[in-house]
Amino acid sequence: MEQFTDRDLFRVRLLFVDLIKSFFQAEPDAENFSRWRGTFSALTKEQINPLFDGAVRDLVRLLNEKTLTDIQTEYYELFTNPFGANQINTMASYHLDGRSFGQTLVSLRGLLAEAGIEREEGVVDSEDSLPMMLDIFSCLIEEEKQSGSDSVRTFQAKLLTEYLAPFASKFSTEVSKASKSDFYKSCCQLLCGYLDLEKGLVAVA
Repeated sequence: MEQFTDRDLFRVRLLFVDLIKSFFQAEPDAENFSRWRGTFSALTKEQINPLFDGAVRDLVRLLNEKTLTDIQTEYYELFTNPFGANQINTMASYHLDGRSFGQTLVSLRGLLAEAGIEREEGVVDSEDSLPMMLDIFSCLIEEEKQSGSDSVRTFQAKLLTEYLAPFASKFSTEVSKASKSDFYKSCCQLLCGYLDLEKGLVAVA
């Protein structure tokens, strides 16, 4: 990362956040599947951090072993099937407060108000869902890119340390406990590895 210009670094950060979001925002399709195969094959040549790099190797292997239908089925059983034994909630308040729409969501909305980020009309997901939190993080990265404001970096740090990272740890544990979750277990490892990298970028202890 140190070899990049600031412009390059912003671009790579936004690409990684978008890549990780693509695992969780909807059931994967053929376009996702093809994109993931190409992206992770290229990423095997890079060294980011041990957790991230290990997840990349696992994902390359799994994307070669599994069909799109296999991964779609895994997604459905983990995140969609209302009658499945393995269904896992993707909202931070559920994992951090023990219930959906809890205090975590209230405080996150306070952070968004302070940062001047408004919910777009027509968006139905809760702000503390994983895809929405990644969207919020992307917005903050884009704002920093445009303004260079130190206060935006502070909001990124708060989102990481108070919401995304604590949630990702508990969420990943739940996914790893589920049966037939090897692909999404690796996706969660990638998420955690990338958030560790972001902590360093925003100078969070």
